[in-house]
Amino acid sequence: MIGFTPLPFLLFISLLAIPPSSASSSSRNAIECSRVQPNSTCFIEGVAFESTADEYLTIFPPATHIIMQASEILHFAPHLFDALAGTAFLTLKGSIIPALTFRSDELRSLRIDATELREFAVAPLVNRRLNTLIITGNPLSVIPPTVRYLTGLSMLDLSNNRLQHVQLGWFEPMDGLLVLDLSANRITRLDVRASLRLVRLENFWTDHNQLRRIEFFPRFAPALRRVRLVENYWACEWVAQVRELIWANRIQVHGAEHACPEAQDGGLCCYEGLQPFTELDGDLERGADGYDERGQLRKTYARVESYLQTRDQAHRDGQPGRACIVLEQKYRTLVDEKELLERRFINTVRELERTVRRLTAELTEAQDRQRTQHVRLA
Repeated sequence: MIGFTPLPFLLFISLLAIPPSSASSSSRNAIECSRVQPNSTCFIEGVAFESTADEYLTIFPPATHIIMQASEILHFAPHLFDALAGTAFLTLKGSIIPALTFRSDELRSLRIDATELREFAVAPLVNRRLNTLIITGNPLSVIPPTVRYLTGLSMLDLSNNRLQHVQLGWFEPMDGLLVLDLSANRITRLDVRASLRLVRLENFWTDHNQLRRIEFFPRFAPALRRVRLVENYWACEWVAQVRELIWANRIQVHGAEHACPEAQDGGLCCYEGLQPFTELDGDLERGADGYDERGQLRKTYARVESYLQTRDQAHRDGQPGRACIVLEQKYRTLVDEKELLERRFINTVRELERTVRRLTAELTEAQDRQRTQHVRLA
């Protein structure tokens, strides 16, 4: 029939008449900066998503440095990294973000500070862009083998977590790694193969852990210049061996122990004939599947507290002196945590003071403008 217009054609014409920009912008979830510092650092606070669909519609502000705090995101997934337009430095702190999967071609620095992080994964794609990775103050107990894909790292800080076992071979592809901080964890074993070489590593911190020895140390780090070893359970024969190597390689040892319950060698406490963790290593491995080759967490390691409680009870029954050592170690850990909390409190107070000064200055400026306008009107 002449003059008949099919209904699908009319619907198509109607859809074309809708402005695409208004339709798309109304459906996007644009997050704004709570405040912006003079150096263009964008602070974001109170972010929470009601559904995964909201996450996919999220757009972060185009800021070079974003600091997100006081937020709750159950899984900081790859699509949220995709939503960071032009961001080179991202800090997540003082929030609840228990899981994070990293995938970004833009970020140069990622800091995850006190976010209750328990599961950390890395997309199995070679990344030479990320230069700094800091994960600290979290209940993280394992790291994935796919961390080896972060080949551009020069600084890797995994301090103040709950790591128990680390394979140093995962860091070998990071040919520019200068700083490796594993301090203040619960590490009982560092796996090192004879052929391992961290060719540019200069700073290596392993203090405040539960290590007996580090095999092939310091041979696996030929450029090593500074090291921290205090507050571990070093075997005396290992300390005697590495002391000569440290001296021969002119490595600076930071920190020293003076009040040792058994023996001291070159500023390090050491213990004769004790193997407090050997019997745990097998159970620890059998009780955990760890990560698969794609970096997916299948099952986390069993919590070390149960082993520590069993070990402490055995020492209390048979070796009361060793129990005192364990209690002293726990006391020192609590002291360090107290100092860390005090520093965070001081930083928070200073940040609040800066905010008050900024708001006062803005209020004064606004009042001056208002007075000027009144004078002109008069």
